[in-house]
Amino acid sequence: MEKALLDRKEVFLSKQRGKIDIWNFDIAEILAAVNDDLENNPKEKLPWNQVLPSIRDWVSRYFREGVDDSFLDDLNSAIKDVRFTQYVLPHDLLPTDTGYPRCGYIADLDKMPSPEAYAANEFSRILTSGMLERVRRCQMEGCERLFAGPPQAKWCSKTCGSKYRVREKRRRDSS
Repeated sequence: MEKALLDRKEVFLSKQRGKIDIWNFDIAEILAAVNDDLENNPKEKLPWNQVLPSIRDWVSRYFREGVDDSFLDDLNSAIKDVRFTQYVLPHDLLPTDTGYPRCGYIADLDKMPSPEAYAANEFSRILTSGMLERVRRCQMEGCERLFAGPPQAKWCSKTCGSKYRVREKRRRDSS
């Protein structure tokens, strides 16, 4: 029986073409998009297709190195050109328990300098919201997929787990 995982949702705001939007996402959506990019490697030069490899690079580096001063320096350097504006947000846009308007910073996406800066900005949101605590890399040899799972999870799917066990059994039987 699979254990239920808490579904963390964070709210981030952006402004594009003069309109303030709330972008609700969760880590499963981001991982699905990154894994889809890995498998399909789209040839189209759409902005999102240019961002996904950079997000994947940040996540991979996070798993290799962890968060140290060098990592944070590089991340801060990558997002330094992203412009944020402080707004007092109306209650109907972003309700609060107190009934008072909320103050927030909104990313100005009309002035986003590059897909790499956009990816670094998105990765910083994922990192600071704590969503990476559930992210794992599949331990099946040759599988590069990322997935959200409990700490003891080793494989992205039952298929990878089954392939791993079959390979191990064959290795043991041959020796």
